[in-house]
Amino acid sequence: MLDWVWLMAFGMQPGYDIVSVDVTHPHRRLTRVEYVVQAGDSPLNRFSITHVHRRSGHSRGAPVVLLSPFSLPGAFYEVSETSRYGDSVAGKLARSRHDVWLVDQRRSGLQPGDCESGASDCSAMLDWNTDTYVSDAMLAATWAHHFGTGKKPVIGGFSAGANNAIATVNRYPHRFSGLIAYEGSFYTEDPVVIEHNAGACAQLETALAAGVGFDPGMAVIGGVVNLAAADPDGASPFPFFPPGTTNQQSLLYVFSAPPPPGALSPTPNFVRLLADFGTEEFIYSNQDRLSLVGPMFDNYGSVPALRDLACGLAGEDDQYIDNLDAFRGDVLMFLGGTGFGQSMHDVASLMTRARSITIDEHPEMGEADAYFHQDWEHVFYEPLVEWHDD
Repeated sequence: MLDWVWLMAFGMQPGYDIVSVDVTHPHRRLTRVEYVVQAGDSPLNRFSITHVHRRSGHSRGAPVVLLSPFSLPGAFYEVSETSRYGDSVAGKLARSRHDVWLVDQRRSGLQPGDCESGASDCSAMLDWNTDTYVSDAMLAATWAHHFGTGKKPVIGGFSAGANNAIATVNRYPHRFSGLIAYEGSFYTEDPVVIEHNAGACAQLETALAAGVGFDPGMAVIGGVVNLAAADPDGASPFPFFPPGTTNQQSLLYVFSAPPPPGALSPTPNFVRLLADFGTEEFIYSNQDRLSLVGPMFDNYGSVPALRDLACGLAGEDDQYIDNLDAFRGDVLMFLGGTGFGQSMHDVASLMTRARSITIDEHPEMGEADAYFHQDWEHVFYEPLVEWHDD
């Protein structure tokens, strides 16, 4: 009750309201509090900030604010292939007395075709740019700072979560003690990557000028994951795959083959998860773990957010990396061999006054292999905790 009173009296930023609060105990030692937040009037501008912490005892170290990947909720960090909450990233961090805050990326919650047909008003998505995600992140960071007894939080995330964390630190460099960036960057010095993103930047700016704020392509990503889990040998219903393609094969095409040039392929060799197409299996990642994320994907992505990424990497927009030299905290970066690559080293080079920069690089892996890895606790979680606790 006291937490609620403080949030309502002091913890709210202009333009935000708390719609509901749900308190659960997903593990005997943990409390999970989900705050549903409304920004403005549109029903699409509703998202969750989730606080996970030990039921008793003091937290240790700086609180951790994790921003979700593109078109996914903060629950991305709560998946557990063992079905035990305490075995998820959020659960393990909280069990070890780390205060954890999970922030949804805004999502539509709509069915495929709703925006295109006009069945739903999707105009709110025109405002879902990086500035909006930075504002959402700062709301959570303010709460984390208060409940963390004044400790400056660490902020981070995977993919778009990493991009938004970088942009938040760039905007508010003195509000954070650390930055975790797992495969995300708005900046590159590589002329090949710059040229690769130039076309996508121009196309996305054209779409925004025409009043289009939604990208329907995300329905395919969630769809192939769900179908491969439900019926791997069934015929894929998506018409753009070759005739006879199975659901399992369509999953590998989407996650393990370089996508065509565009905003969802920030580098020419971008591959999410490495796979053996002969055996039709992922090389490093646990497909059961990936399958838990499938139902979480929104059917629409934000064109403004994709524009910010593409135009940043195209060298057309530096507003999300132009103040990184003011950040004096610690930095941890995760990167594989087929993700953002050198552009992550390039953005790290801008943090000239960071206290420390640690780069955990796995050139043999794909962009998302560390998180979905069959041994993710060793590959992803342990380096994260060791860095945070040092």
